[in-house]
Amino acid sequence: MANDLATEALRATELLAGKTVKLVRRHREGEILIEFTDQTRLFVDSKTALEISLTGTDELE
Repeated sequence: MANDLATEALRATELLAGKTVKLVRRHREGEILIEFTDQTRLFVDSKTALEISLTGTDELE
């Protein structure tokens, strides 16, 4: 199972490399949609509430 998760994460990294985020939407507390400028969309869905945490840039302060 851990290998499957690592493979899935690597594939997502490859597919998202170089993409630029256009917007992030939250329709429900357990759902996040990230849309990219090329219209690729990444959905994250959970049965429990999700929190967004951004780190690593001075622009966020």
